[in-house]
Amino acid sequence: MSCSTSELPPDLTVEILSRLSVKSLVRFKSVCKLWLSLIESSRFVSRHLNRSINNCGGDKDRYGGRYLLVKHRRRDSGARLISLLSTETLELIPPVDIPPHVDAREFNVIGSCNGILCCASDSGWPIFFWNPATRKSRVLPGCMFSRGGVELPESLCVFAHGFGYDCVVDDYKLVRIAFFHLLNKPCFRAEVFAVSEGSWREVPALACRVYSSGCTAVNGILYWVAYNCGSDDQELILSFNLRDEVFGRVYMPDSSFIGDGNCTKLSVYQESLCLIVYNFRGRSKCLDLWMMSDGARQHCWTKQLSIGPIIGVHKPLGYGINGEIFMEKNNGTLVIYDAENEAVQDLPVKGFPYSLDCHFYIESLVSVGR
Repeated sequence: MSCSTSELPPDLTVEILSRLSVKSLVRFKSVCKLWLSLIESSRFVSRHLNRSINNCGGDKDRYGGRYLLVKHRRRDSGARLISLLSTETLELIPPVDIPPHVDAREFNVIGSCNGILCCASDSGWPIFFWNPATRKSRVLPGCMFSRGGVELPESLCVFAHGFGYDCVVDDYKLVRIAFFHLLNKPCFRAEVFAVSEGSWREVPALACRVYSSGCTAVNGILYWVAYNCGSDDQELILSFNLRDEVFGRVYMPDSSFIGDGNCTKLSVYQESLCLIVYNFRGRSKCLDLWMMSDGARQHCWTKQLSIGPIIGVHKPLGYGINGEIFMEKNNGTLVIYDAENEAVQDLPVKGFPYSLDCHFYIESLVSVGR
């Protein structure tokens, strides 16, 4: 089948198609070879992605909008589920089907970037990239660290992961950090998988043990909460620059604020790294919010506000694009907190208590492999 382009100029055809949702574009690839080639071209994918990022509407027939992706567990079977909420209307979108080759009972989302999810099982393997909008997924090749030619079994290592986008070279990268003991001494190894290369390679690691499963990506840099393994064992933030592929240390705003029972949560607000400090004890929660600025090559922290006490909240999950805070209640219900009005609103997601995990997601045509 061929497409007639005599009625519409090619530029106008591209303009119209770039305004459609991913679901429609996937169907339209079957119309003719010309549209298939156009929709799968890197130039069109980038154009459609930029429109989606700049679009703030929740109209599911145009682009797909921005979503809050919530991973939670069913109360009856314990299986992991993925729910999507429109960040504009807070309405629940139809459930997302997890790829059939994945065990739903051991499913975790490492990160979300430009419509691509990086996921892994509880054991850390397999790891795969997944585009829920196009329903395409790709399992990554296995790689185990070795020392002197001897492979280190996965069971002997504790892994931390991070996923992000390097805009300078237009590449998606996954970082894998391993911590293990060898001859009673702590050891640290790290490796990077770049989509453009399709393989793993080792990079120098720092002596920092990541103890939080979550990773936050901001402007091409990945961040984890970690301990500096050395003389001080100080809590800090481990960073990784996706462009230079170099690890670094970012120190907390004030070590005295980490008191007994206090926890920290990294998030993003206004394209800056944000640190949320809260106490896990008690039925009510008070939160301090700090924002980091990178002035004169020094990481500077500014305390934005303190909120609370909020009754019945278990933990914060992250900042919204408009300054709202998403939290999990003690009963497993997702809520949103408006700091300006000091109001808590229940959202239509309820899972097994203490099982919620949130990421921001936007539909795209980005491929899971090259």
